[in-house]
Amino acid sequence: MKAAGMKGSKTELWHAFNRKWNQKPVSLQAATDWINGKAIPRQDKLLILAAVLKVDPHALQFGSAKRLTAAERRREWEDRVTYAERETIENFLSLPTQQRLVVRDVIDAFAKAYGAIDPGKD
Repeated sequence: MKAAGMKGSKTELWHAFNRKWNQKPVSLQAATDWINGKAIPRQDKLLILAAVLKVDPHALQFGSAKRLTAAERRREWEDRVTYAERETIENFLSLPTQQRLVVRDVIDAFAKAYGAIDPGKD
């Protein structure tokens, strides 16, 4: 919202949307639900919302992270992972499910402790 020159209030977005939307106005609750991620607007409203926010509709709906093809993901994986790491992953995959869960929890704990992952994404 700030990129569109807005202060960031739900009411401001609601008014800006309804000024561009030439049908029955949406409720403040609907706009609030969009902002809070509790609801996703229909495609026609999404296009107007993207225009109001000055963002790409695709980015608004799916996020702005770069989407990689399967081939690009595979190349990225092949470039980043060493032979020893691949061997460790193979060993991990050969463990029984319960042990894999324990190992995964340990890795997640290290990643959180060292800032590799967002602690709020549990």
